[in-house]
Amino acid sequence: MTIYDIWQKLRHQRDFTYIRYHIVNRRVRALQKQGYIETSEKRKTKTGFAAKLYQLTARAYLAMLLKRIDIDEFIEKATDSKILSALATFI
Repeated sequence: MTIYDIWQKLRHQRDFTYIRYHIVNRRVRALQKQGYIETSEKRKTKTGFAAKLYQLTARAYLAMLLKRIDIDEFIEKATDSKILSALATFI
């Protein structure tokens, strides 16, 4: 998706109806600098300019997954082998 595409999708959401393009542009660049999104390719726009296409990185997918997992519940219900496996992954 281009920054313009992201901006258009956000504007259709209830809380972001009046969000300005430069705010989305700044946030996309910050996320790219932090390593959550990356440039995948370029696409030519209707006006003839080359627009960068962005995609999520593995870091972003991991962050979304960790946000959904309840760590306390995992520790209570997981077997010892799964806990050791998770520990080995994070260390």
